[in-house]
Formats: sequence, structure tokens, C-alpha cells
Amino acid sequence: MAELSSSRDDYSKFAGVDAEVVGISANAPFSQKAFADFLKLNFPILSDFPDAKVIDAYGVLNKARRTAQRSYFIIDKQGIVRYKKLVNSGEGLVPNETLVEEIKKMGAS
Repeated sequence: MAELSSSRDDYSKFAGVDAEVVGISANAPFSQKAFADFLKLNFPILSDFPDAKVIDAYGVLNKARRTAQRSYFIIDKQGIVRYKKLVNSGEGLVPNETLVEEIKKMGAS
């Protein structure tokens, strides 16, 4: 929840480097909408329900729990993953400043 709120609060930093913020999880659409409304998010949260194909394709699906491992991806305009960071339990979040710097390295700004 903290990283979504942080991304909401720093949305202008991402927009400033011509980046889109998108969340995705294996939860049902009605659950995603309620969660996004509760947090007052200013970016979409996509549902990969019921089959979690996208989460699985990106290699972050916990098949036993049918949940996604917390992770960050930066995908360029050609659809190529340029940055991937998986966050283990107990590990801190990736600061938005770090993500913005990674985007700048790609020449997206």
C-alpha cells in the first residue's frame, strides 16, 4: 500500500519524464477498483484475474498463493523491459527518485 500511495504522491515526477505509472495484481476488478478508490490513486490498477497470465509472464507469480511478488518494471516505448527489481519480504521499497533516474538513463525524458 505504501508504494502505491508514494507513486500517487510523486505522480508528477513520473509525468515529468514522460512515464506512465500502472499497477497490476491478481485480484478481481471490483477489488482493484475499491482499493484504488480508497487510496485515491491517480493511475490505473489493472486486474490480472482470474488467470494471472501477465504476472506469470513477468516471472513474479507465486503460484502457491496466486499472488504477485512485489516488483518494479520499467518498460520502454518499444515494450522492452529496461529495469526489473523484485522486492523480497522485509526489504524496503524502491524510492521513486531511483525509478525516475532509471527512466532518465533510458533517454525517456
